[in-house]
Amino acid sequence: MALEEFRVRFGKAITELIGTAMLVMTIQLSVAGGLSSAPIVIGLVLVALVYGGFPISGAHYNPAISLAVFVRGKISLREMFVYWLFQIGGGILGALLGGVIIGRTAGIAIGTGFGFLQAFLAELVFTALLCFTVLAVATNSKVEGNSYYGFAIGLVVLVGAATVGPVSGGAFNPAVALGLVLVKHFWRLGYVIWVVLAELLGALGGAMIFYLCVPDEFEHVGEEARNLLPGQNA
Repeated sequence: MALEEFRVRFGKAITELIGTAMLVMTIQLSVAGGLSSAPIVIGLVLVALVYGGFPISGAHYNPAISLAVFVRGKISLREMFVYWLFQIGGGILGALLGGVIIGRTAGIAIGTGFGFLQAFLAELVFTALLCFTVLAVATNSKVEGNSYYGFAIGLVVLVGAATVGPVSGGAFNPAVALGLVLVKHFWRLGYVIWVVLAELLGALGGAMIFYLCVPDEFEHVGEEARNLLPGQNA
């Protein structure tokens, strides 16, 4: 396969893999390293990665965002699954790289003194807010070409990590949660499955909020997504 053909076929997916890996590596380094400024570091690196990857792949770096963008009709079902595969692979790669560099690993767990429902709601609500923000600033024709989309997305993650990180781990991203836990300890995978479910439900919630707030931008749901949504088959 020629290099140009490879780039055309896999350039977007490779961008998602590299971007997700760099994001998770930064999370691993800052959290496992005990940085009090970890939310700021993570938010800023996401800003940089979004600006770098957006013209190529849309810079999702997050299966929940890819789900919301699919429901929005901006990518196909096949593209979404390819993105998911490379994002999760990038999450595992980034967690491994960060662990090797710093010599220890971070995980995702319910914070001390908090319950499962609190952690579930924290992940669901902030993932919904993140996905709504992405749809509003990066897919909305009314603000097309704006220069602030990366900062808006990064700020949501920064605020979420700072406020509910102690509650749920503050992933808001299935690739982050799976990557960190698979590298650190398999026995917490049960909790992470619920975290991922909360994040995917949050993605659908964020897409629904966008639909309610900006209905004219949602005048057609992607045909594949339409077939998956109740009441959209008529």
